[in-house]
Amino acid sequence: MSPTSKEMQTRNAINKKHSVVERSQWGLKIPKVSQLVSDWDFDSIVLHHSGNSGEKDPRAIEAKHIQDRGWDDVGYHYLIHPNGTIYEGRKIYHKGSHVSGANTGKIGILLMGDFNEQWWDFDDTLSNSHISAANRLTKTLRGHFTKVRKLGGHKEYLPGMGYTCPGNLIMDKLNRMRNKHGLNKP
Repeated sequence: MSPTSKEMQTRNAINKKHSVVERSQWGLKIPKVSQLVSDWDFDSIVLHHSGNSGEKDPRAIEAKHIQDRGWDDVGYHYLIHPNGTIYEGRKIYHKGSHVSGANTGKIGILLMGDFNEQWWDFDDTLSNSHISAANRLTKTLRGHFTKVRKLGGHKEYLPGMGYTCPGNLIMDKLNRMRNKHGLNKP
């Protein structure tokens, strides 16, 4: 299903406001757009991290999702690099693939890096640029999607499943972010 002109205008406005590096500028793989489902009535924003693999290159995430996992596109709507650059993943008017079996109404934002402190691996530093970009993007998304009432980490949307995403370093920032944007916990 093709996006409406309003959906296209909203996508373009968000991308322009944040100088988002659009998928057409960085992507190597062609998404299977005909397989993607429309989604527009968003009520939640979900934060993720790259996990132990710690990818900070959108092309590596693209390869992992499309090539390795066989998905139709990158699972997240936005990817934030440690320097604060925001990359477009799956276009905002398509349902994401980032909360197992519960993606409808959820905007997926990946903070690139590994933010779960564990004794057996090296973790990345959660930069102020990461959090600042996530806060700016969240504010803009709330302005465009007025039904958004929740902000949470991946694991909060699937309690009891054993997920650690988006890692304890991001989880430590979430309550402050929710308060800043007047959003609730999932």
